[in-house]
Parts: sequence; structure tokens; C-alpha cells
Amino acid sequence: MKNSSFMAGAGKAFALSLLLLPAACSSTDSGNDSGIEVLEDIVLDEQLVETSGLYCDANHIYTINDSGNSPDLFTLDTSGTIVKSEKLPRKNTDWESVTADSEFYYIGDFGNNAGKRSNLAVLKVSRADTGDTTPLPVNYENYDIAKNEYYAHDYDAEAMVSRGDHLVLFSKSWLTRVVKVYLLDKGQVTPLLSPVAEVSGIPGVVTGADFDAQNNRYVIVGYTSNALGMFKPFIATLSAEFDLISTYKLDGYGQVEGLCVRENNTIWLTQESSPLSVAKLIKVKLPE
Repeated sequence: MKNSSFMAGAGKAFALSLLLLPAACSSTDSGNDSGIEVLEDIVLDEQLVETSGLYCDANHIYTINDSGNSPDLFTLDTSGTIVKSEKLPRKNTDWESVTADSEFYYIGDFGNNAGKRSNLAVLKVSRADTGDTTPLPVNYENYDIAKNEYYAHDYDAEAMVSRGDHLVLFSKSWLTRVVKVYLLDKGQVTPLLSPVAEVSGIPGVVTGADFDAQNNRYVIVGYTSNALGMFKPFIATLSAEFDLISTYKLDGYGQVEGLCVRENNTIWLTQESSPLSVAKLIKVKLPE
């Protein structure tokens, strides 16, 4: 990737190569300087080289691949083994997030790095019949394709959480670095989305999120990068009212894309594949 704020002058493959050379040597460390403990580090199947979103329920882990890949929803066990793959009847334009409630999966087809898409949506997929899929349009207030610049706008998203009757979307704010939070109604079309909250102090772009009910907080993951395009991933926690609580460095990893919360401060993450590192499923424990 490249952009004026985060990855100026570096191509995606070059940036990943630079970043993941040290990561390949350190990703099995049992801890981080920030106090995060790495519990498991699992190489994923080659079918998941571009793993993006992540969702967990009591028994399984669910993930998708991002833009241009087959429109498949993968079910994994906690060893990272694919136990089921379901092809959905919708094009994968730029799938970036997956979450769910008891009745539906929700897949965020709202990746928008260039800021030029006019068909942003969340796919509402019946858990009883995944062939039953309905798009929920994502229409941002003040969204202007003509004015948006590549990697220099705030109308991109990769993180989404299911909460009650709404989906909570976190912007990937390339331009301002201020995260915008949106609520999308699950049951009806929301005409225009305007932010319900803004979060400053996040050390990069947000790529995954989940709600930690045990601790009544959101947990988000993402990364920042320097002028050479070298990723520095992080985990952060927010209050239920979207106030920033804490941030942690996630040393030894690169392009971390998905997150789901389990019990007792444990979290599953996925890392996308790169020229020097395979895709991974990672289990970590946050400091108490």
C-alpha cells in the first residue's frame, strides 16, 4: 500500500517485505514489551492467505478473504483448521469484516482505500440459509467521490461489531487519523450515516474490532507505518462510550486484519500473508 500520510513512496509488496523480515524471526516470542502475551501462533491454510475479518462464537472462528477473492465464508476450529467453507451468492468486491448475531452473519463489503466506490454495503446473510443474502447500503454523510484522494480520506472501513439492533462501524481514517464511529441499523436502510462518536489518539488505522462483554469495552486492532511503509501493529481498548482507555504495541507481527474477543482477556487475531510471512491465526492475552 502507499499513501501520503502512512506509506508515502512505497509499494505494497516492498513495504510488506521490509516489515516482515524481522517479523519472521520474532513472531513466536511468548511476550511483547507492552505486556501482551502470545499464547498461540498458528499458520493458516493457503486458502486463507488474504484473511481479513474475524468473528468468534462459543465453538468456532469465522473468517473471510478480502478484495478479489472468492466470496467464501470459512469456519475454523481453534487449531486454525478449516472445518467448513460456504460460497455466498454475492461478489467479493472488497470484503473486510465479518460479525454475527444469533440469526445472521454480517459481512462488510466496504473496503474503500481509493475513496471512489459507490456500492459500499454490509451483506446480511442468514445463518440458517447462507443463500439468503441481503445488502444493507452504507452511505456516508458528506461522501464525495470527486474530492476523495487515494489513501487520503476518511471514508474507508475494515472494522465492524454487532451490538443489539445495530452494527458499529469504525472508520479507517487515512486523512485525519481521527476514528469515526457509525451505527448502521440491521433491520432497515439507514439513509445517511453520520458519526455518533469520534476517537482521537489511536496510533494508526483500525482494521478489526470486537466488543468485550466481560469487561464492557471495545477492543480494536490496526497498524501504523513510517515513510518506508513498515507496519507497526497495535491493540487498543475503548470504553462502551468510545473513549480511549489504553493502547498496546503488538511486536513481532505485521498486517494484522481481524480480531475477536474470548474470555479472560484473551483475543484471537489474524495476520494477512505477505512475501516473507504466511497468514496466521494468533491468540494473545492482554494485561490484566
